[in-house]
Amino acid sequence: MRKTVMLTLVLIVSAVCLPAQDAGKPSDKTSDLTTIEGCLRHSEGQYTLIDDTNTIHHLVGGAKLLTHHIGHQVEITGKPGTRTLDTTPAGVASAAVVQATIEVKSVKHIADTCKSAGE
Repeated sequence: MRKTVMLTLVLIVSAVCLPAQDAGKPSDKTSDLTTIEGCLRHSEGQYTLIDDTNTIHHLVGGAKLLTHHIGHQVEITGKPGTRTLDTTPAGVASAAVVQATIEVKSVKHIADTCKSAGE
């Protein structure tokens, strides 16, 4: 009986201490990143990446990395996020759109020309 109680107590203490040890460790930041490939475009001060399914990915940050690759096939690694855009016309009730974004961390050049969708 005494051994059973002692074993139970050790298991409970272990279960409580293990998560507490991980709490102080920094998370693995690379697991927060995503990588997408597509054609880099720039219009009205905004960078976008159009992938092979014609999905438009809105890019934020990394202008110095992106500027030399406009019109090229690239691979973007970045952190997914969102931003809110004010779409309110003058004299109308306010309206906003939440837009998915990728915060650019790195750019890899794939080709000098873009692939067309469906290739």
